Amino acid sequence: MSDSHLTFSIPSDVAGESPPVEILLNVPTTDDGNQGENETNTGFVMWPSAVMLAHYLSKNPGILRGDDTPDGDVMEMGAGCGLTGLTAATLLQNDDPTNDDKVVLTDYNPAVIENLRRNILLNEYDVAHEAIGLDWFDNDGTSDDSGESVEREDNTWVDTEGISHAQFRLILGADLIVCSNDPELVAGTIDTALLEGGTALIMGPSADARFGIAGFPGACRSLGMTVKVDENILETNENAREEDGSQQQLMDGLDMSRYSIRAGKDGHDFTMFTINKPITA
Repeated sequence: MSDSHLTFSIPSDVAGESPPVEILLNVPTTDDGNQGENETNTGFVMWPSAVMLAHYLSKNPGILRGDDTPDGDVMEMGAGCGLTGLTAATLLQNDDPTNDDKVVLTDYNPAVIENLRRNILLNEYDVAHEAIGLDWFDNDGTSDDSGESVEREDNTWVDTEGISHAQFRLILGADLIVCSNDPELVAGTIDTALLEGGTALIMGPSADARFGIAGFPGACRSLGMTVKVDENILETNENAREEDGSQQQLMDGLDMSRYSIRAGKDGHDFTMFTINKPITA
């Protein structure tokens, strides 16, 4: 396995008046042309939905600042190379250098976690952001993948070492739903790791392009969370005809993620789920 260094350009503000933000990534590569299909290697792939979600965050800074959420930190689920979470960390720091909100990048694969730690260091943040192991089976409210019950304190989530952590005000995730049980696992993990009053933003392909996407809103609602579904995100961006250059940055990023190859000759659009966890008391 060798390394490939990428630089992603993300709009730095809504008006596009400032230079774009650059996110540095180390992306391990292999000679395996089907790397993204291998369960152990999916974290070494730059997925198109991560590019879309990073672009969205740059255009909606209030979500990152937590204008309408309780105090707390930010998590990226299934972070892979970490583009979305690193974008969040960079935008938070640029918006307010005194902001000490931490971004925690999570994934299941230990090799991916090590690469995420390397990517955090590459971007030289003032805040000590972290990369931590997370198994959705340990946090979906039932049991782990061996069928055993997982013990954790109230209002916490547990990492792959069995250590409990505080819940987050904002959870981000891109291209998380692939398998038949992923809607329930992702929804359950969000419910476990999200503060009451918090928000989760999950970006994925359109429902007709990825199995399981259509069932995700119902899985969230069954746990008492609310879900807003926005479809055709790419088409919406194209129709906006952004004049600040950010549309070209988006398309360049999608090209770097091999969107045209992964999406097939007809391509696919994207769907974003905005999930809120109500305050119960």
